[in-house]
Amino acid sequence: MGRWIVMCRVSGGVTGTREAPLKSNGEIKEFADGAEARAEAARLTRNMDFGCSSARYQYWAEEA
Repeated sequence: MGRWIVMCRVSGGVTGTREAPLKSNGEIKEFADGAEARAEAARLTRNMDFGCSSARYQYWAEEA
């Protein structure tokens, strides 16, 4: 069984496009399975869509 992470891409806004793994307290957040990581990515994508922001956030799960 592999480890899973959630990746984030931020595009637009003042910083341009950046991509990085999701972190918690400075450490890459790992998930035990793909379903859990995909659920977290979907939750974050829904919650980060402000509609009025020029930045766009995309989250997805990857096997680490």
